[in-house]
Order: sequence, then C-alpha cells, then structure tokens
Amino acid sequence: MRSLQELKATLTAIHEKDKKQLYTAMITAEVAALILLALVINTLAKSGAEVPLLLKLMLGLMAVGPVVPYVIMLMQTTNRLQKIDEFTDLLGKGETISNLQTYTDYKLILPLRLIRIRLFPMEYAQIVIGPGRKTFKLPLSEENVQPFRAFVSNIPTGTIVGNNPSANWSVN
Repeated sequence: MRSLQELKATLTAIHEKDKKQLYTAMITAEVAALILLALVINTLAKSGAEVPLLLKLMLGLMAVGPVVPYVIMLMQTTNRLQKIDEFTDLLGKGETISNLQTYTDYKLILPLRLIRIRLFPMEYAQIVIGPGRKTFKLPLSEENVQPFRAFVSNIPTGTIVGNNPSANWSVN
C-alpha cells in the first residue's frame, strides 16, 4: 500500500471478501441447523408421542435461530463502505491514529465435545483516529496486516506535538 487510493481499493476488496465469507458461514450454519432439526423431527415422528406446543416453538426457533447473529453482522457491514471512505478521508487530512489493534475473528465456531472447529477466519483492525477519537472496525486479510500497519504508521512530520520530537515513539 503506497497511497490512500490503493488503501481504499484494498479495504473495499477485503470488505467484499468478508461479506462473501459471512454469507457462506450463514448458509453453513443454517444447513447444519436444518439437518439437526430434521433428525430431531424424525425421531419425534418415529416415537409417535404427541409434541407439546412449547417443544414446537423451540423447534421453530431452532430453524431460525442460527441466522440471527449473521443478520446482525450483515447490518453492521452495510455502512462499512462509508466507514472506509471516512477513514481514508481522515488519513488524507493528516489525522493521526492513536490506537491500532488487529485480531482474528471467526464467522463460524463449532463447539464439539473435545475441540472447537473454527471456520471462516478474518483479520480485523480496530482503529481509533483523530482528536474526536473516532473508532473504525475494518476487515483485513492476513497478508495485508503488516503492509496496513506500515502504511498507517507513517506519520507526517507536521503532526508532532511539542518541541521534543523524540516524544513520539515512532520517531525513535
């Protein structure tokens, strides 16, 4: 990443990849829930017992429940392109980043008895920028974490506050 336009294009491409992963994880979770629901309904049908109303409601929630977290995540990603634009605009204005953390988030975690299977990983950057302390959560791919950190840590010389430029850790 050498320019803000390249940064914006990279973040937009990673955003699209993140949305595709989110849809794939949502479909995978729903298919797994429907298979489990089919097994439960099949077992109930073979037993011949009458199913109480509360159990019917729980089975209905079992069919819809796995989609709810993914709908919330999709709602959060709807404004992400605007956030990317705002982030690159703030960097273009010379705002400094006061906090940058990267972490890995998994879209689907299957908690089995002995192990947890983690599927669809995505790196995210949690960024606090400017004097207004605006917070951004932007997706990154694993290969772009270091170039992203290197690009955003290049602080222009005019943003050093005070007479002692060695007070800024990146100058040392």
